[in-house]
Amino acid sequence: MKASLKTLIAGTALAVLATAGVAQAAWPERPVTIIVPAGAGGGTDGTARLLAKQLQDELKQPFNVVNNGQGGGIVGHTQIATARPDGYTLGIVYNYYQWKMLGQADINHTMFAPIAIYNVDPAALLVNVNSPFKTGKEAFDALKADASKYKIGCGGSCGGSWHIPNAELFIKYGIDPKKPVMVPSAGGALSNQDLASGGLDLAVGSLPEGKPLIEAGKLRPLYVVSSARQGAPFQDVPTAKEALGVDMEGGAFRLVAGPKGLPADIVSKLETTLEKIWKSEEFQNGMKQRNFGTKWLNSKDTVAFMQAHEASMTETMKALGLAK
Repeated sequence: MKASLKTLIAGTALAVLATAGVAQAAWPERPVTIIVPAGAGGGTDGTARLLAKQLQDELKQPFNVVNNGQGGGIVGHTQIATARPDGYTLGIVYNYYQWKMLGQADINHTMFAPIAIYNVDPAALLVNVNSPFKTGKEAFDALKADASKYKIGCGGSCGGSWHIPNAELFIKYGIDPKKPVMVPSAGGALSNQDLASGGLDLAVGSLPEGKPLIEAGKLRPLYVVSSARQGAPFQDVPTAKEALGVDMEGGAFRLVAGPKGLPADIVSKLETTLEKIWKSEEFQNGMKQRNFGTKWLNSKDTVAFMQAHEASMTETMKALGLAK
């Protein structure tokens, strides 16, 4: 009797283990949630829904986008990081490290299982079309002579995705990044409108955000913070290296991640599937229609990218006097 009971228990345990192994190998077996730490209708939401539709097509399960932009994105990022690491809660992570440097939230790359970067929009510097600055060098030489004379729009919050790369360029060019009068706004569109109306001398931002006023003949981009020129209609905008002799990249990025501890086989399956999606004509056309840049980095390279982002943010925000 005892032997039979032991045999039954052992058999049951083996069956459970076998079932668990099959379940894990078959991921996903039910709907997956994609947390977007931003409101509906914005850029992060739009790119997430583009990915979700194609992930559903490829993996034959619903991928449901859930928006949570509370706390400027802090709450949504925290939800991604603290979710159960079973592959059924993923998220879109974007420029997050400013919150740690500002003392708002201790969010860093070690809290996530990065899967892939799919989008980078490089920062740019724009001027009013009537500005005396015709080139990035002319603008930077003037700032180097007396930066306190100029008001620069932050393209949103100061210390954000557009401000920090340009501030790093200031430092590398020998400009004190604390000297210009940096003007925050409720977003890039408002900053660009202020620049077009003459309320600012320059504004940092992105080329896609500036596109309507650039095409209207009201704004002129001086450079883009990228190692390569952008595609049409911005192919004539020089890189920072061409304009200033400083080779660097910086701007807004978006990546797919899960919480720390996500099983390696799920990371691998997602990485392979996302790379196939990223290379597809549907995804590339969808991003182009929305004026978003495309960049692919696998999980390993995404970790290195996040580490470099944190190091750069730390150095620049300390130089700006914004680090807490």
